[in-house]
Amino acid sequence: MNIFDTFILPCLCSFAACAAFGVQFNIRAWNLLGAALGAVISQLIFSVAEHMGLTGGMCCFIAAAAVSAYSEILARRCKVPVNMFLVIGIIPLVPGGLTYYACLSLVSGEREAFLERASLAFAEAGSIAMGIFAVSSVFKVAVDLYREYIEHKKLKTVKK
Repeated sequence: MNIFDTFILPCLCSFAACAAFGVQFNIRAWNLLGAALGAVISQLIFSVAEHMGLTGGMCCFIAAAAVSAYSEILARRCKVPVNMFLVIGIIPLVPGGLTYYACLSLVSGEREAFLERASLAFAEAGSIAMGIFAVSSVFKVAVDLYREYIEHKKLKTVKK
C-alpha cells in the first residue's frame, strides 16, 4: 500500500479542486480555506473508511456526517451560513463517476450494468444526504436546548 497515492494525493487534489470551486461561489479567503479543509476532511475520512473495507454507501455516510459536523461548528464560529462550508466539503463525495458510467451503460444498452451502477450511485447520494441530515438534526436540537437553558437561566436571575 502506497500511503501517498491512497491518502495524501486524493486529499491534495480535493483541496485544490474544492478551493477552485469555492472561488466560483465567491467565498472569501479565510472562509475558502475552511471550506477547502472540509473537503480534505471528507476525502480523508472516505479514503480511510474505504481502505478499511466498508461499502461506498457507508463511507459516504461517515464522511458526510463528519464534514457536516465540521461545517456546523465552523459556521457558528465564523458566523456564516453552514451551506458555505458544507457544499464545498461534500464535493469529493458526490458519485459523479458512478452516474456517468450508469448513463453510459444505459446508452450502450447494457441494462444489468446500468441498474447496478445506478443503484450504487443512488445509494451513495442517499447516504450523503442522510449523513448531513443526521448531524444537522442533532445540532439543531442541541442549539435549541442551549437557547432554552440560557433563557431559563435569565428568567431565574430576573426573578431574584
